[in-house]
Amino acid sequence: MDVDIETLARYPMESDDWIVTVLIGGFALLFSFLIVPWFVVSGYLVRAIRSGMEHAEHPPVFDEWGDLLKEGVVAGIIGFIYQLIPLVVFGVFVGGSVLALLTGSDAGAGLGFLGFFGGLFLWWILALAFGYVGFAGVANYARKGTFGAGFDFGIITDVVTSREYLIAWAYVIGLNIVVGLIVTVLNIVPILGGIVGVFVGFYALIIAAWLWGDGFAAATDGRQVPESSPPEDPSASFGQFES
Repeated sequence: MDVDIETLARYPMESDDWIVTVLIGGFALLFSFLIVPWFVVSGYLVRAIRSGMEHAEHPPVFDEWGDLLKEGVVAGIIGFIYQLIPLVVFGVFVGGSVLALLTGSDAGAGLGFLGFFGGLFLWWILALAFGYVGFAGVANYARKGTFGAGFDFGIITDVVTSREYLIAWAYVIGLNIVVGLIVTVLNIVPILGGIVGVFVGFYALIIAAWLWGDGFAAATDGRQVPESSPPEDPSASFGQFES
């Protein structure tokens, strides 16, 4: 998987409507606690992953809202199911730690703090591991367009054990580190920095989705057009990204 970093960084801007796209995505992230905006982001993520599979020249835009929300709901449910075990572990360890702290005893306080931070660490590890697999499930859904594709473990196992998908995730982790540094600098300005950081985060999400899609396609049977959304020009390729 040979990625041109400079070209990849500019990819979200390879659209006449890129500013509108980032603004809509950023506001959707800001209000994701209202649930529906979260499905909007999830639906866009599905499209962006599909664009990575197709090596599309331009990032997707927010349109055809009915289909976007439908795909967002399905992708959100798939992702939630993959996170069930980490969530249960979080509830058991952190909930038990809070109860231990409420006893008021020294022993309870010690066990509470140990369980709380130990539980958080274990939840974080499990969330990463199941997220690694879960995004492959969402990507397979983006390719096939059926809910069951999100749990086709024959394909998913091949993907998550592949070098190509692992490299794609390595790039995403590096991207997250860079974005984290940028957001840290932005947070020098209280409130405003945090808000701007959300839009920077969505910009980075477009890049990350392209990488996940590209890694998934390279790990399966090569660069193929998803069955759920054939492009107008199947021969189109994003020449500067080669896997």
